[in-house]
Amino acid sequence: MNKILLARYNGVGQPLDLREVDTQQGLYVTELREAGFVDFVASEQPMEQPGKTIVESLEMIDGKLVQTWSIQDLPESVD
Repeated sequence: MNKILLARYNGVGQPLDLREVDTQQGLYVTELREAGFVDFVASEQPMEQPGKTIVESLEMIDGKLVQTWSIQDLPESVD
């Protein structure tokens, strides 16, 4: 079986609608694409680090939704 990931981004604050689909399900793949789903390129989430936060970013590149991660410093708390 050949699987692909398709995703539809519904906007900031909304969950990503992600589907793993068998490429042999041609009609279903076509229906999803017509409903706004695009190829999804996942990347491995980095490990947590003390004093850091992991931030996910999604960007459309060449018609695909590409996931990236960045590690940022936690904001200092004000006592």
